[in-house]
Amino acid sequence: MAGNLPTPHEALFPGGGEMGVRLRAHDWAATTLGPVEVWPQSLTTAVRIMLGSRFAMWMAWGPELTFFCNDAYKPTLGVKEAWALGSRSDRVWAEIWPDIGPRIAQVLRTGQATWDEALLLFLERRGFTEESYHTFSYSPLADDAGAVTGMLCVVSEETERVIGERRLRFLRDLGAGMAAARTTAEVGVVVAGCLGAGTHDLPVALAYLTGDGPALLARAGLGPEHPAVARAGEAASRALDLVEAGQPVPVEALGPLFDGLTPGPWNRAPTHALVLPIARQGQDRPAGVFVAGLNPYRPLDEAYRGFVDLFVGQIATGLATAGAYEAERRRAEALAEIDRQKTVFFSNVSHEFRTPLTLMLGPLTEVLESAPATLDPETRRLVELAHRNGLRLLKLVNALLDFSRIEAGRAQAAFEPLDLACFTAELASSFRSATDKAGLVLTVDCPPLPGPPAAEPALVDPEMWEKIVLNLVSNAFKFTLQGGIAVRLRAEGPRAVLTVADTGLGIPEAELPRLFERFHRVEGAQGRSFEGSGIGLALVQELVRLHGGTVAVASRLGEGSTFTVSLPLGRAHLPPERIRAARPAHSTATRSHVFVEEATRWLGDEVSGPPDLVEAPGPAGLTGRVLLADDNADMRAYVRRLLGDAGHGVEAVGDGDAALAAARRRAPDLVLSDVMMPGLDGFGLLAALRADPALRGIPVILLSARAGEEARIEGLAAGADDYLIKPFSARELLARVETNLRLARVRREAADALRRVNETLEAQVAERTRERDRMWRLSRDVMLVARFDGTIAALNPAWRAVLGWEAEDLIGRPFLDLVHPDDQARTRTETQRLADGHATLLFENRYRHADGSYRTLSWTAVPGEGHLHAVGRDVTEQRDLEEAFRQSQKMEAVGQLTGGIAHDFNNLLTGIVGSLDLLSTRLTQGRLDVAPRYIDAALTSAHRAAALTHRLLAFARRQPLDPRPVDANALVASLEDLVRRTLGETVTLETRFADGLWPTLCDANQLESAILNLAINARDAMPDGGHLVIETRNVELDAVFAAAHGDVAPGAYLRLAVTDTGTGMAPEVVRRAFDPFFTTKPLGQGTGLGLSMIYGFARQSEGHAVITSELGRGTTVALYLPRHDLSHHDGPPAEEASAPAPAATPTAGSGETVLVVEDEPAVRSLIVDILRDLGYRALEAEDGPSGLAALRVPGRIDLLVTDVGLPGLNGRQLADAAREHRPDLKVLFITGYAENAAMAGFLAPGMQMITKPFPVELLARRIRAMIEG
Repeated sequence: MAGNLPTPHEALFPGGGEMGVRLRAHDWAATTLGPVEVWPQSLTTAVRIMLGSRFAMWMAWGPELTFFCNDAYKPTLGVKEAWALGSRSDRVWAEIWPDIGPRIAQVLRTGQATWDEALLLFLERRGFTEESYHTFSYSPLADDAGAVTGMLCVVSEETERVIGERRLRFLRDLGAGMAAARTTAEVGVVVAGCLGAGTHDLPVALAYLTGDGPALLARAGLGPEHPAVARAGEAASRALDLVEAGQPVPVEALGPLFDGLTPGPWNRAPTHALVLPIARQGQDRPAGVFVAGLNPYRPLDEAYRGFVDLFVGQIATGLATAGAYEAERRRAEALAEIDRQKTVFFSNVSHEFRTPLTLMLGPLTEVLESAPATLDPETRRLVELAHRNGLRLLKLVNALLDFSRIEAGRAQAAFEPLDLACFTAELASSFRSATDKAGLVLTVDCPPLPGPPAAEPALVDPEMWEKIVLNLVSNAFKFTLQGGIAVRLRAEGPRAVLTVADTGLGIPEAELPRLFERFHRVEGAQGRSFEGSGIGLALVQELVRLHGGTVAVASRLGEGSTFTVSLPLGRAHLPPERIRAARPAHSTATRSHVFVEEATRWLGDEVSGPPDLVEAPGPAGLTGRVLLADDNADMRAYVRRLLGDAGHGVEAVGDGDAALAAARRRAPDLVLSDVMMPGLDGFGLLAALRADPALRGIPVILLSARAGEEARIEGLAAGADDYLIKPFSARELLARVETNLRLARVRREAADALRRVNETLEAQVAERTRERDRMWRLSRDVMLVARFDGTIAALNPAWRAVLGWEAEDLIGRPFLDLVHPDDQARTRTETQRLADGHATLLFENRYRHADGSYRTLSWTAVPGEGHLHAVGRDVTEQRDLEEAFRQSQKMEAVGQLTGGIAHDFNNLLTGIVGSLDLLSTRLTQGRLDVAPRYIDAALTSAHRAAALTHRLLAFARRQPLDPRPVDANALVASLEDLVRRTLGETVTLETRFADGLWPTLCDANQLESAILNLAINARDAMPDGGHLVIETRNVELDAVFAAAHGDVAPGAYLRLAVTDTGTGMAPEVVRRAFDPFFTTKPLGQGTGLGLSMIYGFARQSEGHAVITSELGRGTTVALYLPRHDLSHHDGPPAEEASAPAPAATPTAGSGETVLVVEDEPAVRSLIVDILRDLGYRALEAEDGPSGLAALRVPGRIDLLVTDVGLPGLNGRQLADAAREHRPDLKVLFITGYAENAAMAGFLAPGMQMITKPFPVELLARRIRAMIEG
């Protein structure tokens, strides 16, 4: 069509986005370039290339360098976008013209392109002068004659990159400096150095600390005499007051102390500042405050603020790190002081321990030696236990005392010549009884060392050497479970070398560097005992050092260890005052006895007492079988005796692994375990018991020498039932054991009861599951389990019976594949409601049968965890029966209507035919005086027949409408008297008219008929009287309303509502109220067409009708008619259209010609006769093609009068084809049946319609009005 051809501008400049639209709409004739049609081809080509590019471009052309750009360049223009196109380039970029003008002039003069990379330009595109960076090239543009007439700029803005790299570089330098700062002062130096190096983003900066007294940490852009620097305390306090705001503040808001800020690297001082707290880790009160004078040429956007936040964050981190370093230094100094005090304390305490230990061991030794026969076995066993552990305690005290004396520098060695080989062999051999019991081979190889004059003698402190040898051999015995121990002494040059080698467990390589540290213990070492103070090897190292020697260790895990002690021979390395003469031979019995006896106890078989497994009955209900695990034989014997005396059965083992094996052989009632044991310790045993389903319910009590609440919490958190700290009393131990046994029995009884309940519940659940499975298998209703995305997860067998599908054919497929296409949208919506957690009740859709037919299913569904569960019943036959019943009702009503219409038409035809017969007879008789009476009678019957036909067409929603602008307020006001008379005296009428009511486009007569019909229905619904309201108002219908009411288009509507206070309607009646022939009135009092006709009128007018009603409260029928824009209407308003006819029938002017196209000969002949009687020249055609042929013949035709329904071409097709030859031809349609005749777009400008049958006067007026119009 001609209306779809592109304009010349669109052909030259297609596309181009928003700038393309603006360019095509611009008035170029008002510029120096002139209209687009006269532009040179080179200019249009350049503009088209620019518009089509996605790279930012702008160009200048002509004597004024007229400005063009594409959509990609719009962000660079900013606020200038609205007016820049077509303006002078030096006006568009006035602020940077000194920078770019010479470059453009050079391009125009030389024809050579320019190139600039990341050029700084100060643009005014967002209401302020802005720092920006651009990489661009200016290229020459030549006109059609080859002369350079313009310039093309291809540009890439790099502001964010340049500024981002600048800030990143600044922060990187700051971070590198902070890494080396160790004090607050050094942090200040780093910050000041970075700021002083210059930054465009922080032209002025002040960092204050707010500790004991506010102080300046660093500054930039201000000299030392500035008030904000000189009076740092006041300035910091003022800045802190502004921290809460968190927003940039004008500089003047900071107060007079901050007046006179310098511009820094810019030519303008900061106008705004940002005040931020310098956070203090773990505290609400800040460590300081940072005042940043902001770059006057950049907005404080998210990136800028993030940069300042990161800068301040690095200062905070640096301060925290420096504080941590300073705190660590102070901590190290404090620890050194604590260590010194600890050494003094150990020295004093160990010394003080000796007195009570002496008073304890002396009497015990005396009892054991002086009265062995007077002691009964049990008492002697207890005395021996106390004496043995007293000696062990004395050994530990001596070790602590020796070590503390060495650390305090008070250890005084007395070196004397000694037969080192004999003395060492004697010390090592004292362990032979222990090694024999353990099944180990002890090798002592200590040949005499060479004496003078071959070698220097060995000078040692005998007591210290004794401790060195005993500690090393004792340590080897502790961690050697098989194989042997070898002690060797050799002279190697000027040194004596002692080696103690074993085939024991070995030491992990990672532990070797720390092996001689005090209190260090190798975790998880599988020795004979976990006992030990952790200072034995550290003491050895210190004693060797006092001799001027060294100690080293070599070890491989699983193969053994070798300790090597090397001492220099002779006296040159020793202080002369510490050397003394040789003394008589030394006895090693006392000290070696303590070491050997402790080693023997690690074997676990030297303690007399009851056997490890004791079963002793006790009081009923209070005893149980206890599994005891402790690596100390004395402790095992003591606890075993206490529990056995209380009636408990006790099985005692020496470590965690043995305890776990014993528990798995026979589960105890309670486990009592030490925490620190070799191999599997107490916590490991606890974890293993809790991990074993058969043992996890056994109560566990942990025993530990670690005191303190944190130790107890750690044990309970690990899963222990109780935690007992050594030393403990016998009464406390027994109470804890009995309490936990009692609780364990309660838990077992509760668990048994719970198990029985669970078994019962499981049986019930199993039965319910079987019932559900039976229902799933046997139900005649289809059952479905599906994911919310529609994928089928499970189907019951009824799918085969109802829909013919096997489950394996459908599982994994979307169920929407089976839903009828017309029902899929509703089904998706309902599925989403289920996904949102709403249940579905009685939702119907159609599912495809395996044979291709569709069945109607009624669904009930509920949402589950990630799935929906649905049950569907086949209601196809039920719905078919209901539809058949409705159709039978309609057919019955149609039959009744047809009979009534036939009766009415026969009556009317009788009046018409009879009147015409009588008229013919009287004319034959020459009795002309009675002719008018018969003519009037025939016309009256004909008009009544026309009215009846019109009502039938309205019912069918096919009546031709005459849509014109209608003022609904005026129309209702004109009907008010008629409505009041229709309602009667018992019903009151109220009208509510909206101010500024929008006009609507509809058939005013049909709207009047609808209002009267609704008033009559309302009156019938209020038999005892009531109140009727007719209300108008403007409404906007949204997409929600449109979706809920079918195909209503969202938009502006006039709402005309009729509300009564009558009996109201039930919901099922409301749903069917618009159905044809549906009525609730008694037989003979209504056809059921009224509301259907009203609904049809509203839908034909592109509107809608809605009924809301409540029983006993009344009914509202609302008509929604679209708002009409009067500026787009060519026809006369409804008032003019319905104006009364003039008294005289208008006749034709001179030579006026009308073409009549009508396929009904009688109607065509009648219209032609009427036209000729009115003085028109009438042409006629019997169908569309012949009418079109007549129109193509040259000659005058003022009006085309055509029927709508014609063979060949219908009336509208004929009119459209005719206007191709006669564009201004006016068309009057005549119709008796015109489907959708009033729909939008049927009547074009210059077209009108008249409905058959029509009075001659109406036809004459309409023809006259159209020809003259």
